[in-house]
Amino acid sequence: MTSIRIREAAQQAWLEQLVHEFKTICFQYRVQLRLPIFELSAAKQQLGCWISAQRILRISEHLIVSSSWDVVLMVLKHEMAHQLCSEYFRLQHAGHGQEFQKACQLLGVSAPYNRATGDLDEVIAEPSGCKQTAEGRRIIRRINKLLRLAGSENEHEAALAMQRATELLHRHNRAMSALGNPPDCVRLSLRTGKKQIPSWRKAICRILRDYFFVEVIFSSLYDAQRQESYKTIELLGRSENVPVAEHCYYFLQQQLESLWKRNRQRFQGNARTAKNSYYLGLLHGFAQKLAEQAGNIVQEKTPQGNENREGAKTAGELIISKDGQLQGFVGFHFPRLQTRSVQAVRIHQYPYEEAVAAGKDIILHRSLTEKKQGGKDRLISC
Repeated sequence: MTSIRIREAAQQAWLEQLVHEFKTICFQYRVQLRLPIFELSAAKQQLGCWISAQRILRISEHLIVSSSWDVVLMVLKHEMAHQLCSEYFRLQHAGHGQEFQKACQLLGVSAPYNRATGDLDEVIAEPSGCKQTAEGRRIIRRINKLLRLAGSENEHEAALAMQRATELLHRHNRAMSALGNPPDCVRLSLRTGKKQIPSWRKAICRILRDYFFVEVIFSSLYDAQRQESYKTIELLGRSENVPVAEHCYYFLQQQLESLWKRNRQRFQGNARTAKNSYYLGLLHGFAQKLAEQAGNIVQEKTPQGNENREGAKTAGELIISKDGQLQGFVGFHFPRLQTRSVQAVRIHQYPYEEAVAAGKDIILHRSLTEKKQGGKDRLISC
C-alpha cells in the first residue's frame, strides 16, 4: 500500500511539473496555447501523444522514469508543436510536414525531436556534440596531443604544450570568425546537483566564456526521481569548442579541490570563506595566465581615443558576441535571457593572494578523471 501511495505521489508531482514546464515554454517562446489536459501513459514505445479532439497531451511514464528530464522536455515540446498546428494553424492532420516544422521552430524543437519517431532508443541515442566538421576534428586531435604533453613531468615542456594548445584554439576561432562560415553549434548541459551556483563556479564559467569561445548560460533542470529542480550550466558554441570547454570545467574543478586539500591547514578563520577565497584566487591567477599566453586582451577605445580599461574584452568574448550564428543558436534555446547583477563576495585577503600565485602555475592537461561514464572520451566526442 505504501509503494502505491509513493508512486501516486510521484505521478502527481510529475503532472504538476509538466504543467509548470508547459506554461514556462509558452512564456519563453511567446506562444499562446491553452493549457491541455495532461495524462501519463504506460506506453514504452510512444513517447508522447497529442489528442486534439479531447485536448489531451500524454507523456510516457516510462520515458520519465528511464530518461533525463531534458529529453522529457523535448518530447513535451514535440507534442506542443502538434497542439500548435491544430489550435493555432487550424490543421487537424499536419503530420510532421512543413507546418509542423514551422511550429517546431517557434517552440525551439531541434533534431531529432522535430521528426516522427516512436522509438525511445533512437531519440536518446542521438549524439549531442557530434557535428564536427573535418577541420573541427583536426583541431580537436591536435589539442588532444598538446594536452597530453601538458601532463608531462617536465615543467617547461608542460607549460609550453599548454601555451601552444591555447594559441591553437585562439587562431582557429579567429580564422573561423574571419571566414564567416556558419558554425556547427552544439549545446551541452553540465549538471551541478545543487540548488545554487557558488561564486567560484561562476568564475570558472567566466574563464570558459573569455578564453574557450563558448556562451555560458545558468539554467535549471527538474530531477524526476528526486522531484526537485537543480542548477545546470549550459555550454553553447562551435562543436570543436564545447568539448574543450567541458574538459576545462571539470579539470579546474578537480584542481581546486586538490590544491585546497593540500593547503587548507595553512589558513585560519572561517573555513568556508577561506576556501571560497582560495578557489577564487586560483581561478584569477589561472585566468591571468591564459590572458598572458594568448595575448588576447583587446582594449576598446573611447571616442577620445583613450583606452577604456573597464571596457576591456578578451578575444573570446569579442568573437562570440559578434558571431550572429551562435547568438541565433543561443536565442533558439533561450529566447528570454536575463542578465543579473553579481553580488559582492566576501574575500579573505591572505588565502586569495596566496592562491593567485598558485593559479598561475596550473597547467591544463589531460587529467586522470577526464573520462566520463562508460569510458567515453568527451574531448574527442565523435
